Amino acid sequence: MPYPILIVSPEASGRPVADALRRELDRALELAPNRRVGLAQLRRNEYSVVLLDEELTAPDQEATDALYQNAGGAIVLEMSFSLTGVPRIARQVKTALRRRAHDQQIAHQQAAIALQNELNASLTGLLLESQLALREATPATAPKLRHLVELAGDLRDRLRAL
Repeated sequence: MPYPILIVSPEASGRPVADALRRELDRALELAPNRRVGLAQLRRNEYSVVLLDEELTAPDQEATDALYQNAGGAIVLEMSFSLTGVPRIARQVKTALRRRAHDQQIAHQQAAIALQNELNASLTGLLLESQLALREATPATAPKLRHLVELAGDLRDRLRAL
């Protein structure tokens, strides 16, 4: 399940944005009416996007920095809800969600490739070592080592096919 979106904004300006985003996105939303509540929510939960109303962030840069620092892996968007129309805010959030999904997809692909390379290297080493051991094997241990060579070769072939 995707992480929710956190909107840090006074109720009056944040509610219309939250309502519009609920209509346009199939995603859970949470509304924090001030920086303190927003910071507490960021410390408790993970979010995909944190949408900050500049009305709350402009007066206190240190508090705003704390929100950014506690956002974790969430994309932080800071904009003026009173000056920016709801359609533009929704467009920005949609773009951020697509970017996050793209970044996660790339990260998963890279992790899979790294794991595949690591496993392939280990299997190649196992296969070579078992082949060398088979050359020096006694008649009693040769069938077991031959079976080990076959298993390692099969695993390496399956891994290459992925």
